[in-house]
Amino acid sequence: MTSSKQDSEKTISGIDVMRGVGASKAKPFWADAWSRVVERRGAQFGLLWIGFIGFFAIFAPVLANGLPIWTIQRGEDGEILRSWSPLLESLTSTDILLLIGGVFVPILLLLPLRATRQWRLGLVCAFTAMAGSVVVLIAFVQYLIADSDAEVLSASWLPWTVSFAVSAAVLLCLFWLVPVRGVSAKFVVSAILLLLTGVICADRWVQPVVTPERFVRGERDGTMDNIYTVVPWSPTQSEAIFYSRRPTTTVSNAYLMVAEEQVDDGIAFFIRTVVFNVSPRIEGLAISTDERSNLVEFVASGDRAMEAALVAAGMSDAYVARFLELSTHLQVYRAGIDEGDASKATAAADSAIAIVTDIEAASRNSKIMIVDASEELRDKVGERIGFVQDAEARSDDSYGRRDFHLGTDPIGRDVLTQMMHACRLSISIGLVSTGISVVIGIVIGSLMGYFGGWVDLVLSRVVEIFMAIPVLFLLIVAASALPRNTYVMMAIIGCVTWTGSARFIRAEFLKLRNQDFVQSCRAVGLPLHSTLFRHMLPNGITPVLVQASFGIAAAIIAEATLSYLGLGPYGQSSWGKLLSLTTGETGVFLWWMAVFPGVAIFLTVLAYNVLGENFRDAIDPKMRKAAH
Repeated sequence: MTSSKQDSEKTISGIDVMRGVGASKAKPFWADAWSRVVERRGAQFGLLWIGFIGFFAIFAPVLANGLPIWTIQRGEDGEILRSWSPLLESLTSTDILLLIGGVFVPILLLLPLRATRQWRLGLVCAFTAMAGSVVVLIAFVQYLIADSDAEVLSASWLPWTVSFAVSAAVLLCLFWLVPVRGVSAKFVVSAILLLLTGVICADRWVQPVVTPERFVRGERDGTMDNIYTVVPWSPTQSEAIFYSRRPTTTVSNAYLMVAEEQVDDGIAFFIRTVVFNVSPRIEGLAISTDERSNLVEFVASGDRAMEAALVAAGMSDAYVARFLELSTHLQVYRAGIDEGDASKATAAADSAIAIVTDIEAASRNSKIMIVDASEELRDKVGERIGFVQDAEARSDDSYGRRDFHLGTDPIGRDVLTQMMHACRLSISIGLVSTGISVVIGIVIGSLMGYFGGWVDLVLSRVVEIFMAIPVLFLLIVAASALPRNTYVMMAIIGCVTWTGSARFIRAEFLKLRNQDFVQSCRAVGLPLHSTLFRHMLPNGITPVLVQASFGIAAAIIAEATLSYLGLGPYGQSSWGKLLSLTTGETGVFLWWMAVFPGVAIFLTVLAYNVLGENFRDAIDPKMRKAAH
């Protein structure tokens, strides 16, 4: 203990200080800024939430899917006919590429390799840009040839030809992005990646349509053995029984609710038809229109405490007793259906109908309505018993034990599954559109700041024109005139919101263009692109990176707003679209449809804003000094 204390308090001479003894190695600028960012609690929250959303953006198709991970199909004698993975067959090329990246990228970044982490991050960014370009271009080609002849579209050579042609084009244009030494090495590494991407895109040229209901029926019939994932629901999977179910509702509970609703609605319809169609002229049944609702409630509940109110309204004791007897028979009818006893329920229905038949109807049409309601009460005994038995059967199988953890939307789709799949849309809209805007802003801003003069004057007017464009209204117009997909939305947001990046880069380059290292670049005759983007840009990109964080949050809000208005991408889950279903199809407020998507949008936007603010404080010397 004493020796360690002496070692820690050991003094050094001035010569040792000059030699650097005891001095810690200085961190590079970006490493130092990053370490200052991650020390802050707000940034830690932002990174944790963004990582959480990013995880589901990558792995949602295999974590939340109504198709089985593995299925064994059996014949009538129990013999295995086929064994395969429906979930794997349903994955698109984008799903597969993201899953591959989600597995190998963390390994590449976290393994203790000799290569620097910056080099590995650059390699990941280059691979992402090339693979993403191939996927986008192939989707664009598919859109262009969608109206071609059926023979051409069904040709076996088309997917492979288009995929490899697009991959070759991307290879020739972007192979220089790979951060390895030598042109041949760049070309070979890029070719390997793009070959794999082309094969995956050609193999998944057309996504097979596989319905989850097929496997549910097969499991009920005993012809299939299915193994499901964590959340066994697809984002488009729905059933009328599951409409607007509250969180934590199970499938068996939903079936039971429907069975109870069928019985309750049938009995209530019969009671209302009788009460509102009896003649108001019957002696001893002098009941006004306002009191009919009390009579309906009395028959439905059999509450004897309401007898005095009915008598005070002018109803005789005989009719009170008659309607009380009707209520008793209807309760027996309900009990017979719950027990599955058709004869008991039918006998109770006949007794109830006999009581009603003796009461005079208000008119001929009223008599017909009472007769129809009576026949429906008797004839639907078997159907209502079937609903109850089906609900009881669901509680005994694995399908009935499935849970809607966050409830369902007004058309019966699982909210949790849609929330997980919507993470990809939010992350991709934010990152890609902001990436496009940053690239455009850097190019235009660097030209403005480096040249100045008339170039700056002309491009400044262009910036002002784009600043005057309302992004939301432009997106609304584009949604009505252009294909409503993610790529169009990304392109529009990215091509309109670059003005902030351009202004930041312009200001930085105006300060840098007369410094010594820039003059040296000019003196040795370096190309313009090398001077701008290799030497000046690293010294002036800091404000743009901070602004990009806020731009991602703004893009997410724009997508959520557009989806809330019903103008978002077709066929994709979105938090904004979920939020628009809060009032349901019937105008009933569904609180879970407002809370969960709203919280997700709020936390995601907050995370990006907090991360941007902390990053700004970490790289700004004045803010850093004020913090101390």
